[in-house]
Amino acid sequence: MKFSHSLQFNAVPEWSSKYINYSGLKKIIYTEQRNYAETLSSAHEHELPAFVINDDPENPINVFEKALDKELVKVDAFYKLKEKELYAQYTAIIEEFDDFEREFPATESDDADKGELRALIGSLNVDAYRDDLISTKRNGSSSSRTASPPSSVSPPKNCDTAKALADATPLAQSVLSRDAFCNSSANVRDEELAHATTAAENLRLSRRRSLPTLFDDEDFKLTFLEALKMEKRKPLSAVFVRLSELKSYVELNRVGFGKALKKFDKVMYTSIKGPYLANIDKRSYIFKPTTLARLNMHIEDVVRLYSIFTMGDLELAKDELRSNLREYVVWERNTVWRDMIGMERKSQAAYADKTKLGEDEFLASNEKFDIPLGAGRKLSIPRRLVSGNAIRLVLIVIIAVTLLFWSPFDDEQQRNCFAVLVCASLLWATEAIPLFTTSILVPFLIVVFRVLKDPETGEVLYPVEASKYICAAMWSPIILLLLGGFSLAAALSKYNLDKIACTFLLSRVPQHPVYVLGAIMAVSTLVSAFVSNVAAPVLMYSVVRPVLSTLPEGSSFAQALVIGVALASDISGIVSPIASPQNVIALQSMDPAPNWLQWFTVSIPVCCTTILLVYVFLLFNFDFKGTTLVPIKGTDDRISWQKIYVIVVSLATVALWCMASLLEGVVGDMGMIAIASMVAFYAPGILSPDDFNNYPWTIVMLAMGGLALGKGVTVSGLLETIAKLIKEGLQDKELFTVLSIFGVIVTVTATFVSHTVAALIIIPLIAEIGKSLPDPHPNLLVMATAFLCSSGMALPTSGFPNVTAIGQRDSVGKPYLTVSMFLKSGGVASVFMYLVVIFLGYLLMKMLNF
Repeated sequence: MKFSHSLQFNAVPEWSSKYINYSGLKKIIYTEQRNYAETLSSAHEHELPAFVINDDPENPINVFEKALDKELVKVDAFYKLKEKELYAQYTAIIEEFDDFEREFPATESDDADKGELRALIGSLNVDAYRDDLISTKRNGSSSSRTASPPSSVSPPKNCDTAKALADATPLAQSVLSRDAFCNSSANVRDEELAHATTAAENLRLSRRRSLPTLFDDEDFKLTFLEALKMEKRKPLSAVFVRLSELKSYVELNRVGFGKALKKFDKVMYTSIKGPYLANIDKRSYIFKPTTLARLNMHIEDVVRLYSIFTMGDLELAKDELRSNLREYVVWERNTVWRDMIGMERKSQAAYADKTKLGEDEFLASNEKFDIPLGAGRKLSIPRRLVSGNAIRLVLIVIIAVTLLFWSPFDDEQQRNCFAVLVCASLLWATEAIPLFTTSILVPFLIVVFRVLKDPETGEVLYPVEASKYICAAMWSPIILLLLGGFSLAAALSKYNLDKIACTFLLSRVPQHPVYVLGAIMAVSTLVSAFVSNVAAPVLMYSVVRPVLSTLPEGSSFAQALVIGVALASDISGIVSPIASPQNVIALQSMDPAPNWLQWFTVSIPVCCTTILLVYVFLLFNFDFKGTTLVPIKGTDDRISWQKIYVIVVSLATVALWCMASLLEGVVGDMGMIAIASMVAFYAPGILSPDDFNNYPWTIVMLAMGGLALGKGVTVSGLLETIAKLIKEGLQDKELFTVLSIFGVIVTVTATFVSHTVAALIIIPLIAEIGKSLPDPHPNLLVMATAFLCSSGMALPTSGFPNVTAIGQRDSVGKPYLTVSMFLKSGGVASVFMYLVVIFLGYLLMKMLNF
């Protein structure tokens, strides 16, 4: 993994902008490389350093070191700020332990544990705490303490006992000197000492009752150690997590400076890494050896203090704290947006089979295929040239070229367009090259083969005019709507609002398999509607992972839970226009495009009915008897102004999308509303440029290629010609019959290719057929087709949710689902959705006059 990716994925999200700007430093290096290309070439030939240190400000070494110094000042200042904050938390938690020990009611059975805690606190490296806090607090109340021993210790009988106590408990030395204690106890009679002890005990009890605590001795009979563990274990673990993050900040930045200097030396033929790193501790506070030593000392002290809960076992204390740290990283810092991007990239860019080394078969260039020629001779061909993808690619090219010369269409533009259409469809369906690469190729082929005609005059557009026309068609308001949806998803995920909402809802569901399964599928629907059905399964699997990890191997409920999330995410891809790419493609072909409220009027009843049928089927198909569940816990994230801002902007954006038809005179269309929401997120820094760079641009290019192909087959006249041919066979058929026939075609197609590809191929055609019917209803057919594109669920490769589900594995690495489970459950779900769309969906769309 490149260091820039490692830095991104290992950084504390809240501190992401405070780390070394490694990408920016690389840009400086490559800029200087371009500026001094000739000098570097000469230095390489003569094997000499290209640059030496001098006073020239234009010297690349000085330019780069100036940028490094700027980054060093940034990370140094941030570290000092966080160190001060976290060391204050460290001091505060020790003070809380000390207060707890002093204020807890004294019992003989707890004396040993309390004495151990006092000795432990006294041995910690908290000089500032001992000087500033304990002495101030206790000297201020010396009138009630100088004549009595600490609250949890019985009054000593003589000075020897007092001295022994002071020697055994270092904390007592900071509270009371042994000489003062002996002098006071020698001058106080037994009755007065007993009276003073009783008064001090009453004072401690009264103070304890005035403090808000989790327990009261009259109601709970907890030992001192049990009470301490209940109240202070989590805050201490939180301090350990934050200190560990601070240490990780130091280490990542140290590696970053070394990597940047190494790259500079390699690219610019210099040797500045050694001298710069040798003096870096003198130029900064963060990289001083004493700084890291002090930080490690505090972390070790937290482990030692935590060992009070592990009976003094330091190794066990370390293991438990590290376990808490791993859980925090996985649960609190792992964003769904990041996971979704990773999964989308894997499914979009790695189509070839994997070799044993994990490399793409298509890219395994070192392997060769030998053909014996006799006499000891052989012909070696790179294996990539005879791979499955290469063969498919050659066959598709042959078919496309053949169609350029032998075609069922007489018109030249329609003949060329048909060849481009078949070529693109086969490339998308077979995935011989990545989907987005095919989309990039489409506008090139359309222009080169002169497919386009002027929509008004019918004259063929020459390359200059054609390229302008097709580029304008690709960058449409629908693409802006897609980007607006990505912005909403990124903001909700970055600030954990999606996970907070999910866990809030699921933590309030009765912990029974029937209720949990239904709640998980319902929440998956909500997430898909506003974050996308690509991110929804990733999020839901992270939420239910604690439940899945507690279920036995081969659990029927675990299988139902995993496939239930996938099917619910597939089905809920119809809920909103941004829930899946096929909806965006459908909106482009609908005139006029419905607003969100009109879309919801049809999609919500269809979605809810289908999910209910699938849910009932899963209840009968899987056995939940004897299943015991671990409750899903809600998160305790604090509400910040950023979270409130994201909620307000998201709700406002969705509301404006719902009222888009009423606001046409002001904003034009939904694409402009998407732009406004993006500005609202990026202008105040809620989202950063890195978030924008991490958008799934392959999906954007896929949609743009589909728009280009749709425009090409429309203006060339090919779509109208095909529609007329199909119309002749359907001229006596009713609209419902046409929908039923094409519904089967769409469902089968979406099962074997992705939902988005099915929409790209079929929606332009169905729109033209809808216009040519005796009773034209193109919007109804397009919307129903978009819904049916989400109905392909019978195979693990039918859609993003299915790909995500088939990759889920239990604790021993065994997949929860098999292909046969998808064929059975997903196939039934496909039939349910098909029937609901062509009956209930058709009825609702007719009522709304689509």
